[in-house]
Amino acid sequence: MSPRTNRNKSLLRTSLIFTAFLAILFTACQNEPDPTGIGLVPEGDLIDAQRFDTADDDTRIQTTSFHDTLAPYNAVSLMIGTADGYESSAFIRWYQLSDTVGRAGRIVSASIKLFSLPGSIGDSTASMTLNVYEIQEFWNSFTFTSDSVDMLDVAAVPSGSITATIGGADSVEIPLDSTLVRSWLEHMADGEFTQVYGVKIDGANSNVLRPFQSSENASPPVLTVIMELNGELDTLRGASIDDTYGASGPEFPSGPDMTLHSGLTQRSRLFFDVSSIEGAPIVNYARLFLHIDRSRTTSHFSGVDSIIIYQNYDSTLNHRQGTGILTRIDDTDENMIVAEGVTLTRAVQDWVNGKGNHGLLLVPYAENNELERLTIFGAEADSTRRPRLQVTYTSKP
Repeated sequence: MSPRTNRNKSLLRTSLIFTAFLAILFTACQNEPDPTGIGLVPEGDLIDAQRFDTADDDTRIQTTSFHDTLAPYNAVSLMIGTADGYESSAFIRWYQLSDTVGRAGRIVSASIKLFSLPGSIGDSTASMTLNVYEIQEFWNSFTFTSDSVDMLDVAAVPSGSITATIGGADSVEIPLDSTLVRSWLEHMADGEFTQVYGVKIDGANSNVLRPFQSSENASPPVLTVIMELNGELDTLRGASIDDTYGASGPEFPSGPDMTLHSGLTQRSRLFFDVSSIEGAPIVNYARLFLHIDRSRTTSHFSGVDSIIIYQNYDSTLNHRQGTGILTRIDDTDENMIVAEGVTLTRAVQDWVNGKGNHGLLLVPYAENNELERLTIFGAEADSTRRPRLQVTYTSKP
């Protein structure tokens, strides 16, 4: 073997060793020290581990519910109808329609087509009367909340109406007054597309409330206008939809139990006093157990018994911050919700480190898309049903 061959092999070996060293160093730099013991040692293998359990300790627990004002701008459903104390209307606008027609041609017909979704509140077999009203001022889904419904300037006389029996996978087509559609075409032709304010659709005379697909879904609302131009028929369709809904419903007590209500933006707060965990230990794992009060929980739509839990960094704001935990139903108890994971463990670590314990924020899983109520037993419930927090921790060396 030549000296050059040996030298090349030596250089290759040195290069591989150096590359491996850099890879290890880079990995070490990427994995910054973690204040928690998450994933370091399996819970069953911890040495000198201690357990904090609110079921065993005399721990102060606080639970409360509250309403927040949020805009369901990304909702995949539009809730329409009136039933069992609930009332909801849809608000739809199209930013694009033909900008060349204007005052020309004859409007043969115009309609809005809606596609329903499964689920309902009230009498699912009842017919619905859907009324369409012209909206007469600017709005957008990013700022529109349930409080905006009563303040919005809406025409007193409907521009379209239909009564129909609608199932969970049907469509319904509501005819529109040509005068309203003509005004939209004129605004488009004049470059005033922001003045096409769209329509409100309600079902105030019905005894049923149903969800319909929004622009975030596979079959959004369809605006169709058939025109006669120069003796020929032409079909125009609205595009660039902005839509949302505004709902109201029966009031429920704010405590001591926790009531989460999607569609009505009702959330809850949960606080555990963990001050008895002393010495700022390493929190290895945390689990949260919540019990559902089925007598005050509904399943009108998907009936998903899931909550997203966030660490609350400021109890006066109640905003979703950081990464949430999606809960699951316990394997052996269908009425018990379980939450575990990095977010919860980090939250407890912050609390025992004295970084401010503002508790947890509980948000309905389908907060914007359904009108569903989920009630959790609160701090005043008996010991088998009140919220329970288990923490496994070890002392710092």
